[in-house]
Amino acid sequence: MDTLSKSEIESALAARLPSYKIACTLHADGTLSAILSGPETDHFAITGIVRAHYRGAEAIARLANEILREMVLSRQGMKSSRLQTSPLDSNEGR
Repeated sequence: MDTLSKSEIESALAARLPSYKIACTLHADGTLSAILSGPETDHFAITGIVRAHYRGAEAIARLANEILREMVLSRQGMKSSRLQTSPLDSNEGR
């Protein structure tokens, strides 16, 4: 099966991630970058996706799942870093 075109990848990802606007860039080395713009200021960028690994509808579904998993992990990391305070911060003002 042929590698999907930029518009096919964007359409397939948008169908699986409906609350996000998807903008892909194809690179000469065969990789793909995707910027997902969500509601409000929610943005996520993925680079270095090897297009040859994602051929066909089943592979695009796998890519969408991998992107969602990375988004969740990223948000969890951001949330936990905001909740943590360093010992220096807790001693300020004393």
